[in-house]
Parts: sequence; C-alpha cells; structure tokens
Amino acid sequence: MKLMFELNGWTLTKPFIHEGIAFVKPDFYPDRFVIGTSKKGYIYAGGHSRITYRGRAFDSVNELIDMYGNSAIDNFKEWLFEVEKEWVITRDGSDFIYSFTTLDKLPKTTKVRC
Repeated sequence: MKLMFELNGWTLTKPFIHEGIAFVKPDFYPDRFVIGTSKKGYIYAGGHSRITYRGRAFDSVNELIDMYGNSAIDNFKEWLFEVEKEWVITRDGSDFIYSFTTLDKLPKTTKVRC
C-alpha cells in the first residue's frame, strides 16, 4: 500500500491494519481521517456509510463490529454497502478536488495538481 501511494506521488499516513492487512475502504475510517498527503494537498475519508449485514442495517463499520465483533470482518463478502464513504482530495480542507471509493482509483498527484 505504501508503494502504491509513493508511485502516485502521495505519502501514506497510518492506515488501519487488521491481521496484517490494511483497510483500503474509507468506510473503515472515521470522518476526516487523513490517509495520505502530498506537497499541496491531502486525502481524507468523507461521507456516510450504510451497511447491511445479516439482515440488519448499520450506519458505520464500528457499529457493525461492536455488535458482531472483529470476526465479522472475516465475512466481509457478506456486507452490502448501500451508501459508501469516499476518499476526498483537497488542498486545504475547504475545497473539493477529486473523490473515489477505493484506493485502486488513487490518482497521481500531478493529475489532480497536488
């Protein structure tokens, strides 16, 4: 993950790790959590989540894990994301430059002028 950020001109901050695997979906992070920085901007988690798991609806990953424990992560394929947070790129936190839902869509800093 660190290499992917560096190849695109970003510096990875501290991602959340579970059993040696970094979470790449912004839904696993609190609102405004900064995952990456550059000389002229940064990437943060923004928005709201709505997840259905085992017939119940949750407004956050934390709420789901509080009910089912970390073992629910092992059943991630059963999670239905009805509303997803996004990774948001900004220069100073007040402007919107670009957004994406998964880190495989991470743009180069030169593309977004950051």
